[in-house]
Amino acid sequence: MNKHPIISILILLIGIPGLTYGQDFSITADVDRTRISVNDLFVMTVTVSGQDLNNVPEPVLPDLNNFHILGRTSSTTSSFNFMNGKISSSQTIRYIYQLQPNAMGEFVIDAITASYEGKRYRTKPITIEVVQGTAQTPPQGGRGSVQQPLPGVDNQTNLREELFVRAVIDKKKAYVGEQVTITYKLYTRVGLANVRYDRMPPYTGFWMEEMYSAQHLDYQEEIIDGKRYAVSTLKRIALFPTVTGEQQIEPLSMLCDVQIARRRSLFDSFFDDPLDPIFSRARQTRIESETQTIDVLPLPEAGKPDTFKNAVGQFKITASIDQAVAEVSQPLTLTVILSGKGNIKTLEAPVLPTMANFKQYASESKENINANNLRIGGFKTYSYVLIPVISGVNQIEPPAFPYFDPATKSYKIASTNPITITVASEKWDPTTGFMPQKTAVIQIRQDIQYIKPETVFLGHQGGFLFQTPWYLILHALPIAAIFGTILYRSHTNRLRHDVGYARWRRAHGQARRELQEAKKALNQDRFEQAYMHISNALYQFIADKNNQATAGLTSPQIVDLLSDWKIEEDMINQVKHCLAACDIARFAPTLLTKENIKEVLETAEKIIHTLEQKMVKE
Repeated sequence: MNKHPIISILILLIGIPGLTYGQDFSITADVDRTRISVNDLFVMTVTVSGQDLNNVPEPVLPDLNNFHILGRTSSTTSSFNFMNGKISSSQTIRYIYQLQPNAMGEFVIDAITASYEGKRYRTKPITIEVVQGTAQTPPQGGRGSVQQPLPGVDNQTNLREELFVRAVIDKKKAYVGEQVTITYKLYTRVGLANVRYDRMPPYTGFWMEEMYSAQHLDYQEEIIDGKRYAVSTLKRIALFPTVTGEQQIEPLSMLCDVQIARRRSLFDSFFDDPLDPIFSRARQTRIESETQTIDVLPLPEAGKPDTFKNAVGQFKITASIDQAVAEVSQPLTLTVILSGKGNIKTLEAPVLPTMANFKQYASESKENINANNLRIGGFKTYSYVLIPVISGVNQIEPPAFPYFDPATKSYKIASTNPITITVASEKWDPTTGFMPQKTAVIQIRQDIQYIKPETVFLGHQGGFLFQTPWYLILHALPIAAIFGTILYRSHTNRLRHDVGYARWRRAHGQARRELQEAKKALNQDRFEQAYMHISNALYQFIADKNNQATAGLTSPQIVDLLSDWKIEEDMINQVKHCLAACDIARFAPTLLTKENIKEVLETAEKIIHTLEQKMVKE
């Protein structure tokens, strides 16, 4: 028996490779004892340490002809270090095998190999002595002998009953353009060390709007088949079908680190730190929701209005004018507001009636989207500039907006009341530049036309006016204004119709606003909100620059997108580390200080500034 257990445990802690931050890649193998009996079991642990081990394959074992593999499990721990405004990280993956000899003698477990960045790494061979009877050699490192099989593949069936994710849709049959709400929920009866998304569905055949996304796991109790589960809502998404027929929603998959209970010695319970991952094991498992099928019906042809533009939902329309009394050639603003429940973003402008007494110009449109009572809705505002050309009392007929109501399965037309405008004759005002209407020349009176006196000097007054610089500049200004107007209209039209271009141009401004919100949250000590805004800034900026949907964007996809832009590997690693720090804070909050969050925020600002300069369209 070891007489100095404290010294042994301290040596064990110092020797564990997962405690070194930013270390190079390494692989080691050890066993809990090297001398066993033919009927005993022993544990072999293969430890892989380094940076960015997500894509590193599992180590390759040599031939183990003299041993039976009875069980296998693995655990992953990650470490983050904030220093001089930079984030460094390291990972440690432990592959644990339970072995039993099948014969007596002295056997050598040859080197175990692993591949990393094109190089192969090897462990040292291990010698095992198998004797008859009971072996007296104590286990190495004070771990204690294994009395029962480790949790391995034999427990996978039970684990599926204890941990799963469900996709719940509110309807199995819907019309094209009708909202279908899908909700993802996580059910667990086991402890989770970490949870992250593995793959999001592409939602092919649907327009997608995210209504809710959990920033941390907020559990509620739910009983299923007599079992009590902790349930957390992960996402709620509104889907609007765009094609008819049976449409499938692919599964959402997640990676969960499940805490594994293990047998402990007396000294484990004394020195155990609940915040230290060394004293707990986690097994990573992948779970996914079931595939959902929706029967999408076409819109009926009977009763479809000629001006119908695929609006589905419940809507109403209002119209107003900024002035009820005006003069000829005086601009007026007509405002039309569409509001209700449905896919507001895809609504087209209502058709205005013919207005012979007005010149009509479309001005702008803006929208406001919200999700109340599990329904996507809001309003969309359209502005038109009207210029009267004839005086008198003019009436603007109400604009009509046809739509299909899934609740009543019928077409309806939303309309508003007519608008009356009184237009007066135009008056001359020198400050406006408007000319009065032409009238016939009338002789008012006769008078003497005086002869100018000889004292008037009509000599040379200087150079010609058209040769002066100011004359040329004043004549060039209208031409420059015309070209500027053309360029501006071209730019605004492209922003209105080219969604990818609009997102690309506005990406930097939106990211800066998110970072400003993160600073406000940091100053108010709302750390979780600060991390949320930092993560949103990075995800939204990269998604906008690549015209990708933000919902469902994962860290590996971010790496692929940045690689396509030929971004340097060091910058990609900074992005990954910053996102990883945000994920750790959101799903498994640690004891990070306000200074740590400030460093992450400064790093995110530098990343976005650098990417803005490098991600330039040719």
